[in-house]
Amino acid sequence: MNHSEVPVERNIYFETRGIDKQYPGVHAVDAFSLAIKKGEILGLAGENGAGKSTLLKIIAGVEHPDSGVMLLKGKEFRPRSFRHANMLGVSMVFQEQNLVPNLRVYENMFLSHEEHFQRYGVLNRKALIARAKEYLETFELDINPNRPLSRYSFHQRQMLEIIRAFVISDMYGVETPLILLDEPTAALPDEERELLIEKIRVYAQKAVIVFVSHRLSELTDLCTRIAVLRDGELVGEVTPSTSTEKDIHKLMVGRELSADLYRVEEQGKRDETQEAVLNVEGLSVKGEYEEVNLEVYKGEIVGIGGLLGSGKKELGESLFGIGKTNNGTITINGIRITHPTVGRMIRHRVGYVPAERKQHGVIYLLPVGWNISITSLRDLVSKPFHLLSKKKEDSLIDEAIARFGIKARKTDPCYSLSGGNQQKVVLAKWMVKNLDILILDNPTRGIDVGAKEEIYTFIREMARAGLAIVLITDDLLELIGLSNRIIIMKDGAILAVRDAASDNKPSEEELVKHMV
Repeated sequence: MNHSEVPVERNIYFETRGIDKQYPGVHAVDAFSLAIKKGEILGLAGENGAGKSTLLKIIAGVEHPDSGVMLLKGKEFRPRSFRHANMLGVSMVFQEQNLVPNLRVYENMFLSHEEHFQRYGVLNRKALIARAKEYLETFELDINPNRPLSRYSFHQRQMLEIIRAFVISDMYGVETPLILLDEPTAALPDEERELLIEKIRVYAQKAVIVFVSHRLSELTDLCTRIAVLRDGELVGEVTPSTSTEKDIHKLMVGRELSADLYRVEEQGKRDETQEAVLNVEGLSVKGEYEEVNLEVYKGEIVGIGGLLGSGKKELGESLFGIGKTNNGTITINGIRITHPTVGRMIRHRVGYVPAERKQHGVIYLLPVGWNISITSLRDLVSKPFHLLSKKKEDSLIDEAIARFGIKARKTDPCYSLSGGNQQKVVLAKWMVKNLDILILDNPTRGIDVGAKEEIYTFIREMARAGLAIVLITDDLLELIGLSNRIIIMKDGAILAVRDAASDNKPSEEELVKHMV
């Protein structure tokens, strides 16, 4: 590593100068220059595909820049690998996490750095456990170092991964680590998200932190300064104390945020003269929820809210035939569905967008086109030989890519797409079918405001076309803004049902009092 001194402004801890990174057809990071000061939490904002994650991976040694220079405490910083960056005091907490669930907590804390606890090739496990316990107590994290990591919640694992950055830095004598947090709150419900944010505030007293989030409210609340990226370039910086979320959004997308993000003025009214498209009576899954009754009408969006463990996620899965119900009935268009399965629900024109798109929404290694057409293969066969019609399939895929504004070619693997474009693929694969009911579980989790705006527009269009929609979401504003009617669940039971007509929207406080 070249440790030559480079002129640097006093109090600057880390700096990038002209960092550039290109992939085939994509200029991911474009001549990016930015300084990070000691004692600050720097926020990074930008739409999906703006270059935020690529920039963090370059700093963390996961990717290597095509050109440009990085400086750490005034010295050139050129990590050969992620591990090398860790040794120099730079760590990254990935959105998908970088821990091994089936290993124990202490094994994860020192993973790939175990040589510090070896003597004559023998690993001192007692010393590892004791040191892990010391760190966990120091950071006031109530976790048993000897238990498997999989026993702990997502937010506890996130905190453990942040603590690990301090642990590794301490092992190599780095007093102040640089910690890069890439969407650490994206998959967390509100109460766990707030706990993690408070911990980050505390940890920031001993580190320099770069924080990426699609929740602009988190950035303005937590960060001392926010840098905004668009198409791989730094397009501006804002100070939260003197700026608004609207200012950030304008920099992110180059346009004003719609005055009505949720298109409330387009919200229709349910026609109760017709029979409900979906009717649920006394539905129960032991240990998850009990005696749920609900109906959804054509063109209606019924929102379901509740805290973690309320049963809302499991109810959504049951409505799509995932798992087995103990009691109750599901009726679609007047037809009672006996022994619901995924296959039966699809045949009855029900679609489902899961919360975890990377695990359950797309097949990550397969191309965009394949992911779009997979739900429609039965409709794409040509008679009399019942062979798949490539012409029909290509036409369906091309129309879906154009309609949903998916920024990708049909041959691109899904893992190469930004989160927003992946989510559009998940929606597209259902919307190319002639559905009657669509179940949405956190449809905008982990995507930026620009992509959210587009997806909200699609949801309104689908409802206007007569689709019955069940919206399950942890985002209260989304729940309120999109729904015609809101159901609040707590401890596996429906606790409240509230009308949410366009001129009669409930407040967040009104809903929260039923949740807690």
